[in-house]
Parts: sequence; C-alpha cells; structure tokens
Amino acid sequence: MTVLRATARNILLEREREEAAAQETIERLISRGPPTGSGIAFEAWRSWHRYGFVVCPASKRRHTCSNHRCRMGADCHGLQALGLRGNRSPLPRKKRPVCGARNRQGKPCAVKVEPGKRRCRFHGGLSTGPKTAAGRARIAEAQRRRWSAQRARRPTVDAQ
Repeated sequence: MTVLRATARNILLEREREEAAAQETIERLISRGPPTGSGIAFEAWRSWHRYGFVVCPASKRRHTCSNHRCRMGADCHGLQALGLRGNRSPLPRKKRPVCGARNRQGKPCAVKVEPGKRRCRFHGGLSTGPKTAAGRARIAEAQRRRWSAQRARRPTVDAQ
C-alpha cells in the first residue's frame, strides 16, 4: 500500500513540475511581446495569452474579433450571444445560442436566435414592421397594389 502511495505522490509531483514548466514557457512568450509590425499593443498581447481574449486594436468599436490582420483569432463572446462571428457575419444556425424567452408553457424557448438579435423569430427577432411614416406609406402602397392585383385575378360572378 505504501508503494502505491509513493508512486501516486511521484506522479503528482511530476505533473506539477510539467505544469510549472509549461507556465514558465507561456510567461517567456508573453514577455517577448507581439510580433513586430503587427500593431498589437503589449497590454492586449498579455491579456490575450492570459485570458484567451483581447480587445481588438484594429476595431473602431473596440470589440474582440477574429480579424486576420490582428493575428489574434479571438471570437467575441458578446457577438456570439447575438449569433454573430467576430467579423460580424452570421454564425451557422447550429452554433447560435437559444432564445431563452418564456413560451406559453412557462419553459425557456429552445429556438436559435436570429443573427444580430438576442431573440428568435417567434419572440421578436424578426422585423416588427416599419417605424417611420414614409415606411408605413410604402407598405400601405404595396398592400394596395397586391389587393388590386388579387381583385383583378378573381373571376367575376355573372348575375343570372
């Protein structure tokens, strides 16, 4: 039994040494700084390697991104919550988060969010209609044209 304990203790000590060596290697890489000419600030470089994400220095809106010029490859968690990639293109439907709004049974909705929205198409993710007077007038004119075309296609009933 004591041999097993000694072996287990040796294995644990070996793992701790390996982890410490890996941590030292990471710290050395961080201290070297970003590649020259990359435009990445040292503080951003350090936060990237410590925490796995960084605020993109090339972005005007100051969000994390997967901009190839940055060479960071970090995806923004805030954009993923909106169903978007770091470059603001839509995520595939399978990778989008769920809506989470309460349905009629009181349970969270399990439908995926619409890209750029926090809700699914059933809970307000799709357009809710025109907001301006010009937009409402445009929709009303389109409706009038559709109804007039529908009436023109309908056969007339002859009075007999």
